[in-house]
Amino acid sequence: MTDFLVASAFGLGSGAAIVVFCLLLRAPLREALTHGFWAGMIVGGLLAAALMGRSAGHAALPLAYYCLALPFAIDVVHRVAPNAKQPYVDGFGIATAQLLAAGINTPLRLAHFLAQWAHETAGFTLMRESGSYRAARISEIFGVGKHSAAVTPAEAAQLANNGPALFERVYGLGNPKKARELGNKQRGDAWLYRGGGLPQLTGGGAYRKFGFADDPDAVCSSARCVEAAIKVWTEKGCNVLADRNDIREITRKINGGYNGYADRVAWFNKIWPVVRDVDAPAESWKAAEASKPTEQLQRQLVELGYDVKVDGRVGPKTTRAIVAFQKANGLRADGIPGKVTTTAIEARLSGTAPTVGSEVVPDAPGVAAPAAGGLTLAGLGDAGQRVVDQGQMLSSYSGLSDILSKVAMGFIAVGAVLIVVGIVRAYVIPAIWRHKVPVAA
Repeated sequence: MTDFLVASAFGLGSGAAIVVFCLLLRAPLREALTHGFWAGMIVGGLLAAALMGRSAGHAALPLAYYCLALPFAIDVVHRVAPNAKQPYVDGFGIATAQLLAAGINTPLRLAHFLAQWAHETAGFTLMRESGSYRAARISEIFGVGKHSAAVTPAEAAQLANNGPALFERVYGLGNPKKARELGNKQRGDAWLYRGGGLPQLTGGGAYRKFGFADDPDAVCSSARCVEAAIKVWTEKGCNVLADRNDIREITRKINGGYNGYADRVAWFNKIWPVVRDVDAPAESWKAAEASKPTEQLQRQLVELGYDVKVDGRVGPKTTRAIVAFQKANGLRADGIPGKVTTTAIEARLSGTAPTVGSEVVPDAPGVAAPAAGGLTLAGLGDAGQRVVDQGQMLSSYSGLSDILSKVAMGFIAVGAVLIVVGIVRAYVIPAIWRHKVPVAA
């Protein structure tokens, strides 16, 4: 009851202040009262929701921030990966506090975090590796000249559709070098510690390092699947990289190379429009922090004659310049400034005459663009729809407690108010007070 009175008082006070402010600006009384009413409803509703969250055992400000400024991870997964396995969905549903504690609390961080695991798990559908491969596929991946296991065609035929035997041969004691590398110490470890969970942990060493050796299947459980992903993400220092929107380096940290880079970018481009703030730029690179290494790279490209703005952010022009340099120097034109590319740039600057490039690339690079264009989620009405979405998601858990049910109802009510206000501001007010609406020249 006290929370309700506090929220009501703040709502009334805010509404009165808006009315006075509008009157001071010589707005008509009806317009001032309308704006004051909706302002009071919004402020009071938001505060009530936050206070109810605090009563339920959550910090009021983080709860309000996370629900209004950043979508729940489970909500994002529902929207971008409708076929996600239930343990992953449930895991994200109970991992809000874990994500916040790990600092995954901004749109860029959450988008990059989810994009990496969406790729690793084929859209959150892969739980653990099955190892059920056809003979031809085994030869293609693990055959002579393809893998340290050097599986012969005859062996491939025997290992076909037999996951435990295949993994023992290529990751276990049948391949001592790889077994030592992965930390598989005894027979059966290769299968027991096969790829699993969001990060697709592989090998006894990884399972022991991240605390899953005693219960390998827990890496796929709803209770601990996100824990595994957070531990890997944190150990690799990916939050700072996400702040820079550096999906190349994040991929290298997570994967050890750039395998599946285009797919990781595609997932990011799908997720970014869903998680970004309503007032944030649609292009993710514009929301990124400037990076000193990127500034240095851009200065080098400028010195080589490329038309690039030195701002520490990798946007389309920087990517096009990288691709143009790679093509001009016989490198793989993937837009990734990896070791080979940066070494070639330094060699050009310190040795032979510079190759002057052009930002115009005759054909598109073979990977998706690193900056997300995405759909726009701007406007007050859209913000309201996002709040309603959070309330509807919470309502699915309302059976757990009466407080949670009230929080869900609060969010749905606040979202509905925001939607109405957005419609009123966009259509009704301009129709009623046409002389107040500026006309473009």
